[in-house]
Amino acid sequence: MARERLASLRTGDGRTGRDTGRGADRADADAPRTAMRGTGTADDERVRATAAGGRLVGLQLDPRTLRQPPDQLGAHIAAAANAALDDLRARAETADTEQPPDPAALAQTLRDVQEQGLRQLELISQSLSEATARIQGSRR
Repeated sequence: MARERLASLRTGDGRTGRDTGRGADRADADAPRTAMRGTGTADDERVRATAAGGRLVGLQLDPRTLRQPPDQLGAHIAAAANAALDDLRARAETADTEQPPDPAALAQTLRDVQEQGLRQLELISQSLSEATARIQGSRR
């Protein structure tokens, strides 16, 4: 399965080659966007906003803020939302500067690890065979 995923990354189609269903494909496609979140506050942190995927996804209001006039409360909500979106944008810019892993290098590493595992398995198998032969030889 890991090799299929790496092969799909190399070809750029982003699919694993197996039928995962629409929901799973959608979740995979949204994972990078929703994993990154931005937060913002206003009115001495009584208004908190959370943004993800370029949208406002959460808003928390301290009950004391509900006593404020609507225009003042609206201004605090807008300020917190804008701060959350700005934070998200800054995080996205930082993430864009990071180099993604090379799928070809990951595939090679996976092959190397698999080959090493097979060599070690062969050595263990040989050792077990030798130990079994010694045990059988000592019984005679």
